Amino acid sequence: MQLKTTRFGDLDVPEASIITFTQPIIGFQEYRRFLLLPGPPDSAVTWLQSTESGELAFLLMNPRDVVPDYRVPLGQHELSELAVSDVAELDIYTILVVSDDVAKVRTNLKAPILINTKQRLGKQTVLERSDYPIQFFLAKARDAANAPEEVSNARADA
Repeated sequence: MQLKTTRFGDLDVPEASIITFTQPIIGFQEYRRFLLLPGPPDSAVTWLQSTESGELAFLLMNPRDVVPDYRVPLGQHELSELAVSDVAELDIYTILVVSDDVAKVRTNLKAPILINTKQRLGKQTVLERSDYPIQFFLAKARDAANAPEEVSNARADA
């Protein structure tokens, strides 16, 4: 299949590499077929390119890069929908929103993208019973991770 894209030019896409979304990405109901493309070398991002619109692509990241204990609890219905028996069989991404202002670069931890690469199935889910934010600012997370830890047992007279 030939695909003309605005970001990657003309691509020859094997039908077997297309991921079909069982549920659409929020706000993009008419698009269900996508392709995973690698981001720039030495980067931790991946592109999710629509095969139905050459102009539509999402920048994805692994949420565990910023929240190491990130969890996606799924019910049996969602696992079945993606043809898996356990969440560990899925690749989990979040959509990255890039801005010219580095302080505004963010990801949506509340609505991850789930992909079964073996069966070529995907969907976006909303984690209703979680405290994950819709807008998780990466600069704030980085600053918090680099902040010196306060020593709770320090003595003032030392």
